[in-house]
Amino acid sequence: MGRSPFLPALLGTLLLGAAVPEQALANIKQEYQRAHSCDYFQAPFVSDVGLYKDQKVRFCLSADQSELIYVLAMGTSWVVPFNREYRTDGVRRYYTLEKDDLVLYQKEDGVVKRTVLGRKR
Repeated sequence: MGRSPFLPALLGTLLLGAAVPEQALANIKQEYQRAHSCDYFQAPFVSDVGLYKDQKVRFCLSADQSELIYVLAMGTSWVVPFNREYRTDGVRRYYTLEKDDLVLYQKEDGVVKRTVLGRKR
């Protein structure tokens, strides 16, 4: 009896599937490290007055200006794409710089809103 080609294909698929989560975890770890690279007290952008009522928020840009890093006074931070449009929760967002202003364009239900998030210090 000959060997079935099904077994090697199945084994290859399982090995490939096992490698994917490791890559995903590495990306999450890298995102965590990038988010925490922004120091609240050194952040070059401060939030606009009245934009965030309960939190003090500042912003940094990644070195290649592909990511915007939000950082709160209490140390929490997160990363969002910068200078490229993306969609999350059905809302299209685009973060960009206009002169010294950090601006968010947001489109929801066909309506585009422009919000100045912060200004350069």
